[in-house]
Amino acid sequence: MSPASVSAQNAADGADSATTLDTVRVNAYRTTTHTQGATKTDTPIAETPQSVSVIAREELDARGVQNLNEAMRYVAGVSLESTGIDNRVDDFRIRGYDAGSWSNNVTLDGMRAPQGGQWNRTMFDSWNLERVEVLKGPSAVMYGQVAPGGMVNQVSKTPTPGQEQIVRLGLDANGQYSAAFDVGGGTEDDAHLLRLVGLYRDGDTQIDQTEQQHWFLAPSYTWQIAERTRLTLLGLYQRDDGGSTYQFLPMDGTLRPTQYGRMKNSTFIGEPTWNTFDRNVWTAGWLFEHGFNEDWTLSQSARRTHVDSLFRTVVTNGALNPDGRTQQRRATWGEGDSDGDTLDTRIQGHFETGALAHTVLLGVDWQKADWDAGRGAMTNPAPIDIFNPVYTGYVPVTRTIALSRGINEQTGAYLQDQMAWGGWRFLLGGRYDWADDDTATATHTVATGVTTPWVRTHLKSEAFTGRAGVLYTAGGWSPYVSYAESFQPSTTDVNQSFTRTPFDPITGKQWETGVKYEPQAVDGLVTLAAYDLRQQNILTDDQDPTHVTCGATGAARCQVQSGEGRVRGIEIEGRITPLSGFSIIGAATRMDSEVTRGAAAVQGKQLAMVPDYTASLWADYTIQHGALMGLGLAAGVRYNGESYGDSANAFLIPSYTLFDAALRYDLGTVGPGAAQLALNVSNLTDKTFVSTCSGVSSCFYGTGRTITATLRFGW
Repeated sequence: MSPASVSAQNAADGADSATTLDTVRVNAYRTTTHTQGATKTDTPIAETPQSVSVIAREELDARGVQNLNEAMRYVAGVSLESTGIDNRVDDFRIRGYDAGSWSNNVTLDGMRAPQGGQWNRTMFDSWNLERVEVLKGPSAVMYGQVAPGGMVNQVSKTPTPGQEQIVRLGLDANGQYSAAFDVGGGTEDDAHLLRLVGLYRDGDTQIDQTEQQHWFLAPSYTWQIAERTRLTLLGLYQRDDGGSTYQFLPMDGTLRPTQYGRMKNSTFIGEPTWNTFDRNVWTAGWLFEHGFNEDWTLSQSARRTHVDSLFRTVVTNGALNPDGRTQQRRATWGEGDSDGDTLDTRIQGHFETGALAHTVLLGVDWQKADWDAGRGAMTNPAPIDIFNPVYTGYVPVTRTIALSRGINEQTGAYLQDQMAWGGWRFLLGGRYDWADDDTATATHTVATGVTTPWVRTHLKSEAFTGRAGVLYTAGGWSPYVSYAESFQPSTTDVNQSFTRTPFDPITGKQWETGVKYEPQAVDGLVTLAAYDLRQQNILTDDQDPTHVTCGATGAARCQVQSGEGRVRGIEIEGRITPLSGFSIIGAATRMDSEVTRGAAAVQGKQLAMVPDYTASLWADYTIQHGALMGLGLAAGVRYNGESYGDSANAFLIPSYTLFDAALRYDLGTVGPGAAQLALNVSNLTDKTFVSTCSGVSSCFYGTGRTITATLRFGW
């Protein structure tokens, strides 16, 4: 089944679940049994030789999720808020490697969002998502250039027959209010279906002096052209206005207390009049499928994505002053504009060769990003007291502007064969990619009006990636073993090489073995996995002391591709509903990382931002009978172990434990429908913790206590 079919089928499943689980009340989370992300086919997760986590819409609603970081709080192997509290992007790591917005790794409906210059990235609102798919390990055979640790595929809401109509009102403890809706309908024969999803949110954030206004509209339309032919059109327009919650913080006063203690996790040390993050995002695309017969199907996914943004900020400039409270600061701004096009065309077929049943997928995908950006260097604002900030009304003066632009293009052809023989499942896949990155930089001096000549860097890369897996399923148990590869084109100028030769792509490979258990008597899925994951061809400093004539000016240290990082881990994760109305989500991870090859200062050290242990548990129960029928109670705990903020292991980040809770009540019938009141609290004790720290002036706090009340109507 194609992604279009899967999306429509899952939407239909969601409609069925709404009937089964009552109009508004969430009695339990349904475990997602199939997902399109891992293989681009309708393969049961329990029969996929790869660790896959799926957060369904019911769970997103019950936990009060508002972004991807919140969605993945109870997923094994995931490290969140890699750069702290940040309302601009989705920033996280999977199995030790960057898999968020900055790595250009996040996809929507299987299509990558465009990369861009400076801070210009997308961030799609989770209210428009049907589910979130977390794919562990390399997924290059399906998606091309991706990080080795894993990736996240977001699946949009699409039109559904018999769809429930929803309106939701919300207010949080910071004073931010919201209104959201999800409505749809269609013709009696379901040949034409419409859906419109939207949200408006405005008010203060956790960070003092910082407000944000955010809204989006996402229309979609499905036309069942014929029995085996379907077209779904999807669009989205999103607008963000206001300030940024992202801050560089000093090590002293956060990771390490001064004589005055630690600064609050809500303190703003920038300048209110300069703090800006404005962004426009729009997308337009389609999901198409045509079945030639019962065995062969043609599918195509396409989308154009535009994003433009303006970011202005004041951040730290060096370490905290010796007085233990005064911080030097610097200012900057960045603006960017990016257009991305993606096209993925696939043919899927079913046939048999003797005792083997085959599901074959042959595809070609193409993606292109065309972007430009500018970054300003400013006069510095006055220092600030981090414990008692007094803002100056800073009026900046731009001295220079760093200009950049680029066209990044990738074409890939892939072939996958999923074979079944009795209880055995075999997976073989291969892909070849061609990547072309054409970028240029220049500098504009404001005082003189002079712009330097553009310096162009044109890099071409190509790579083969493969994967293979075998799984045996019987009685709900599915042991498996798999191997997968990844690649990321080198984006470094050949002038960084002493011999002036292009760098090879950065590659990754993973061996994984595990067992999945799908209980026969209750709804659930548990996965236990162990893996050895390595990233190779990492750029490091050239150790030859005479190789210092590199870079555009010939005055920089040269680079060589001798680095390798390794992460070994074992993880267990499960979603299970043992009783009616009672759901449990649990995850635990042990990761051991090491720089196996690299400069002397880092070789043998742990990789940055890889916690040694993580664990989480969420339990949710809705009372089914009696006077309290419809009352739902939920509680969760999350543990994040020690990690290092840098590859030299100079900054040890302490472990922390956070608690979450939720309370909801079905208010009964209101007119023709029903209503539900919910209260969600994350970081219940308002624990102040450092999510990571990579230098004396670059530490980051994680999100503090968040309290949100919502009133939801459905009919």
